[in-house]
Amino acid sequence: MGFEFMYGAYSVAWVVIFGYMLILGKRHSKLKQEIEFLKQLEK
Repeated sequence: MGFEFMYGAYSVAWVVIFGYMLILGKRHSKLKQEIEFLKQLEK
């Protein structure tokens, strides 16, 4: 039981971290696009 619980907790944590990084990565690339857009506006 202990091993199964550890494995389940580990897989859940991995999915949460993976999803968080995915969302953060999308937001970061969008932020880069907005910064580039602002730089073009300044010109």
